Amino acid sequence: MNRALVLACGNSLRGDDGAALHIVRELQQGGCEPETLIQFEPQWTPELAEAISEADLVIFVDASATLGPGEIACQRLNPIYKSGASSSHQTTPASLLALAEELYKAHPARAFLVTIGGKSFELSEELSDPVRKAIPAAVESIKALLSGVTLPESSSRTATS
Repeated sequence: MNRALVLACGNSLRGDDGAALHIVRELQQGGCEPETLIQFEPQWTPELAEAISEADLVIFVDASATLGPGEIACQRLNPIYKSGASSSHQTTPASLLALAEELYKAHPARAFLVTIGGKSFELSEELSDPVRKAIPAAVESIKALLSGVTLPESSSRTATS
């Protein structure tokens, strides 16, 4: 069985940093196969390595302060091996792939990072307008990856209103 895992990360109390939570909610409302596991975490932590090691496909979802507001980027990930211990604040999706390999001798055959550019990361439970409008396009990108569609190695687009 091909098992997919969607790991979303963010802080729903920091404006657009909560975009991944909104994406997860959309996916949970019927956007995925029943076998797809969907998780939302406040940050990437080493404890996620076990679930990652058991998946054939992992899609990490996060907000970005470097992309333009509402811009969606999708990039294929490979494990990045680092020496020494690091704190959870330095844990990245690529380092989690490496940790899964190191601890469990397995990592997914395919891994992607889908990010959505934020406008405001101030204290707020509301998303900015560009991010709110981009949520459906981000969900569609994730559904495409889950269905086996291979997106370009690194792609970026802006959602239209």
